[in-house]
Amino acid sequence: MILAMGTWTLEQRVLLIGLALIHVHFFEEFGFPGGFIWGGLKVELHHVDADVRKWPLNQLSSWWGNEWFAVAVYLLPLFTPRWHWAVLAAVVFAYLEFVMHVIVFNLGLHSWYNPGLVSAVGGLTVVSTWYLMQVVPTHYFNWLDLLMALAWIGINYWLAFKSPICRMLTAQTRYRFSKQDIQKAQRYIDRFPDEDFNQLHHFANSQEGD
Repeated sequence: MILAMGTWTLEQRVLLIGLALIHVHFFEEFGFPGGFIWGGLKVELHHVDADVRKWPLNQLSSWWGNEWFAVAVYLLPLFTPRWHWAVLAAVVFAYLEFVMHVIVFNLGLHSWYNPGLVSAVGGLTVVSTWYLMQVVPTHYFNWLDLLMALAWIGINYWLAFKSPICRMLTAQTRYRFSKQDIQKAQRYIDRFPDEDFNQLHHFANSQEGD
């Protein structure tokens, strides 16, 4: 509906579609089918702490990280059309998601599917590829744009998931993940002899001794 209202440039249309798709992506990761949080931690850390309170992310910091990234990478460029590198950052990020979900997470989880793969491959990557097919022949971007785009992605990833802000939000243990959140990753947990869902404890809405 938003795309049908007003006059949007090609870049703005791609960013608006990307903004919608990145939220579909978040839903696939954390909502349905969900389970990304455990899988992501397993791939990054190789072993997931049984105490959910000690995880480097909780519901609040995950929400913060995702929304910060969506605003910085997809929404901000809508209002800075002359910053070509900012538009390119959103496009490049789709391919980073493709690599992470198709290769890194699947190998790390011994799986052909992981939460977020469908929206990354069938949504974000398709839109970015279609856009590049329109603009690459026009030499719209240069190598400096690419370097700045990668730097922008890196800076915002750090702000979203590694910065003191993220750690401060993660320290709010009342927002730790619930048992229902993590049960969505059961199919992946069962693939690893060194991991046991039944050993996980201190879920949200549980007693301290659970």
